[in-house]
Amino acid sequence: MPVELNAPYDHVVLISIDTLRSDALSCNPMKLWPHKYSGVRPVRTTVLDELAGSGAYFPNVISAAPYTAAAHGAIFSGQYPLHNGLHEFYNGSLRAPTVFTYGRRAGRATVLKTDFPIILGSQLGYTRDIDTYIVEDDDSFIEAVIEADQSVACAHFGAVHSPYGFHNLAFGGDAYREKVAELTAELPKSLPFTDLLVESYRDPEDTELLVRYKRAIAYLHAEGQYDRLFQIYLDGVQHFLESRFAHFVERLRERMAAADRRMLLVVFADHGEEFDERTNGHFNSMAEAVLRVPLIIVGDDVAPAVHRNRVRTIDIAPTVLDLAGIPAPATGVFDGRSLAPVVRGTEKLSGDAPAIAEAYTSELNEFVTFQQRQLAGQQPGALRHYLVGHTAYLEDRRVVRLTRQYSEWFQQMQSTEMAWVERFDESSVPRRDPADDGADLLAALDDYRTALREPDQVSFTDEIRGQLRALGYSV
Repeated sequence: MPVELNAPYDHVVLISIDTLRSDALSCNPMKLWPHKYSGVRPVRTTVLDELAGSGAYFPNVISAAPYTAAAHGAIFSGQYPLHNGLHEFYNGSLRAPTVFTYGRRAGRATVLKTDFPIILGSQLGYTRDIDTYIVEDDDSFIEAVIEADQSVACAHFGAVHSPYGFHNLAFGGDAYREKVAELTAELPKSLPFTDLLVESYRDPEDTELLVRYKRAIAYLHAEGQYDRLFQIYLDGVQHFLESRFAHFVERLRERMAAADRRMLLVVFADHGEEFDERTNGHFNSMAEAVLRVPLIIVGDDVAPAVHRNRVRTIDIAPTVLDLAGIPAPATGVFDGRSLAPVVRGTEKLSGDAPAIAEAYTSELNEFVTFQQRQLAGQQPGALRHYLVGHTAYLEDRRVVRLTRQYSEWFQQMQSTEMAWVERFDESSVPRRDPADDGADLLAALDDYRTALREPDQVSFTDEIRGQLRALGYSV
């Protein structure tokens, strides 16, 4: 029986691969890393390459933030972080309606499976409008989706994040133990390392392995072994895809076919990973490779094509709702725009979309203490955050402005003030342009920052008091 095009998709399945930079994919036509790292071996990303070849593939998507919480808030809501209530590394709450909100209003079941329950959980507002919330259980996610008549669902995978490719003992097993032993064999006995942050709940052995792995990565970074670090990251991408992700996609598709259900599959990342003098990982970085992520959309109505022009992660929500035929407000809600006509092949993507990204982080030691109180069931108190850096894109240019930076080993956050303009060449590689002061781009950042301003206090005059009393208020 032929598929009726433009009929509603039974299931909208979002797949988030945390920390997957766009050019980690073998099929990426505009790689950044070969211009930076030497002696690095490409890895196999077969399952993602096949998905990209069968759908609408966007290799130049700019994330709104370089860390999981704010990045996912922007993806799910279609709003920039300063507009949706969740812009800091670990603070605030996602207040704006999301794809799950609109899916539930349309009578669909909503499902969220995450590998990072501390981040993508109730603490930051991610369980709102979710019917079924699942932690680190891929099979249960598939079952929950298939059991529903219609759904909007997201499966979040954290295994590309450090520890690269393994996530934890349950998924990494002995291969994870062996990798930690290999990396830590060369470490000095004493290191100034204090990164004890976790994104998921771990038993003592799991926690010890994670801390040892992080110590090794921090040591290699301090030693300037950026090429080796990047190879470790890429190897982790391949290990995750081949040991866990490919099997998940195969099972999901088999179950959909067996149930005769129509699925819209949307694969994306929240941010990437980078290693150099200024960046060790992602969470405080404005590096292009951290902010540029992939987007792949596969479905019956989707025209397979590669779309190289710049789009934004804030475009994902309106695009998905449009493709799925799920009602959402046409104006006044989304900062992003629907790419549905491009995905269907009825329009061409022209020009590069303007974009903004910001990073707000805290002192690492303060964050560790905060999280330890939280995990112990205590009131954690307030966690101070600071703007570390931000960037604005316009056509073939972007400006980067940094206001704070971490010292080596993340021991301390220091104030700084530096800005520069980069211009993208024909291969979409950013090159510094010292002749450009970026005044227009810096103005765009300042305009966006007004959304963070504390509201002005209205003077409560006798005239206003009289007007309120005339309306029946007792003031």
